Amino acid sequence: MWLRLLILSLFSFTFILFKSDMTSAHLNFFITEEEMSRLLGINTELYYVNKGVVNDYAINFVVLVPKDVDTIKFSWQSLLNYSLPYILEVKYGPGNKGVLLPPQMNVSSNGVIPTSVQTFRITMMCTGLKTAEITVFISLFVSTREKSNTTIVKFKRNKVCYKGIGNLQNDSIRLDPSYFGSLSDFAVACVLTLITLALFVVITSAYYIKRKKQDQEHTYMTALYDSNPHMFLRQGFGRPPSTESGSYATIDDLQKNPPSPVPYATSDCCRYSENNSNYRVSYYASSQVMLISQVSVNDPRLIDPTKRLRTLAVPRETISIDNVKEEGIFGKVCVGKYQEKTVFIKTTKDTVSKRLLNLFLAEGTMMFGMDHKNVLTVLCVNLDNPTKPLLVYSYASRGNLKRFLINCRQRKDNTTISTQVLVDMAIQILLGLMYLHSKNICYKDMAARNAVVGEKFDIKITDNCLSRDLFPNDYFCMGDKENKPVKWMALESLIYDQWTFQTDVWSFGVVLWELTTLCQQPYADIDPYEMSTHLRTGYRLTQPIGCPDELYAVMTYCWLNNPADRPQLNQLLAYLNEFFTALCRFV
Repeated sequence: MWLRLLILSLFSFTFILFKSDMTSAHLNFFITEEEMSRLLGINTELYYVNKGVVNDYAINFVVLVPKDVDTIKFSWQSLLNYSLPYILEVKYGPGNKGVLLPPQMNVSSNGVIPTSVQTFRITMMCTGLKTAEITVFISLFVSTREKSNTTIVKFKRNKVCYKGIGNLQNDSIRLDPSYFGSLSDFAVACVLTLITLALFVVITSAYYIKRKKQDQEHTYMTALYDSNPHMFLRQGFGRPPSTESGSYATIDDLQKNPPSPVPYATSDCCRYSENNSNYRVSYYASSQVMLISQVSVNDPRLIDPTKRLRTLAVPRETISIDNVKEEGIFGKVCVGKYQEKTVFIKTTKDTVSKRLLNLFLAEGTMMFGMDHKNVLTVLCVNLDNPTKPLLVYSYASRGNLKRFLINCRQRKDNTTISTQVLVDMAIQILLGLMYLHSKNICYKDMAARNAVVGEKFDIKITDNCLSRDLFPNDYFCMGDKENKPVKWMALESLIYDQWTFQTDVWSFGVVLWELTTLCQQPYADIDPYEMSTHLRTGYRLTQPIGCPDELYAVMTYCWLNNPADRPQLNQLLAYLNEFFTALCRFV
């Protein structure tokens, strides 16, 4: 499993680069195409230093290294006609030596970088004696024959270790057969007996620890709940919930108006019906995941975009780029002008592969032909430079919704977000999602990162083009060479790769949680490979601090195991409209 999880460590460094003026391109430092394909499903090399030029955007991602990942691989090459001398150092804090074994390299600490491509690895193994997050410092010094031409690269990574979970190598002892000839039969028997007893103790202890861990799991998670706002809750199977405690284990029912198909194209966010009497709808948590059948849904991302691109094409001189707003490894989002109006422009970089280029065009035009106030559609495209296409969208002054909410949480923006505004945002997202469903489109990636916000907090759902590049911590490669938004996915999507309108409902519940936490990371403490197990046994996100019980109740019903038991979007809209009106009256 650690081979699959290795992807999580590829971007886990914060590089601090000091480089003198380069008189020539002398060094490549990168991840090979084979490694990228195996780990990310991307058929391209990822360069940190390319011909002596540093890719700043590739080295500025900060990601924790999970407990299951203990090896990282890099490749280097001297581009001169001689090998480059290097010094490679790996250090970590003296207070953490009981947590992490001394890091090991399969290359010497000093030597030469060859003129042919060479791959090396650094291994960091936890002892399992203590839970801690350890910072490991790695320094690389590379010089040429010119004394003034020296490159110093210093980077660090945070390795996560858990008590009781160690990566110690199980190196067996190999004895020379001739040695046995010098031992008496009695001595050999003693040795074999001791080995047998040791194996018996190890197996028995492992079984006992596993059973004890299972028995104490619920108590452990409950104890952590009050101290960790990111922690999740466990539901009691067959146990109806109650609205008073705010936990998923005890939420009983949801008070709301009878669900009626509210017209999503013209619905008013303050709409409220007093004539309809409230009735009680009881949802229950099923421990089984039921596969459901429904009308097949469309995914424009799987359709050849050639026809769409031909329809959207405009001359290059009609588009101007002013500045870069966000930038990733393979693409960037710019602000510019189209027909004298301010617009967003998405484009790619030179290093992008043909496969990623095709994906960029397919995802970037998925909203073509959509016409709704809460859906951001592509305005036009330009393909004069086939390797750097331009996709143009309407401008939203406050930018990406996730970035905006994070800035509010970190007080980088003077804007104050009230509960009413957050609920109104949720309603707008619902309206946009309902419109997509009316077009028989299952979105599959509903999240705050895939929406933009305007000056008056007007929300538009966007395509997910470049989302994996701009928000790498939100996606994980699960062994099928496809990066997926695991923490936002429904249980049936994780287990069966099934996508329906009900899976979008689940994701909308996570979006509600993002809104009320101002975009903290969901399930931040859960390993992506363990998500399906935790969800299947009933763990869910906790109620955010300050989140009304009524709003958290909506989230929990979106996360029911059985897709058929989850509310429909029009039911959610009716309830949120009523809740929003109640907030307006209260304030």
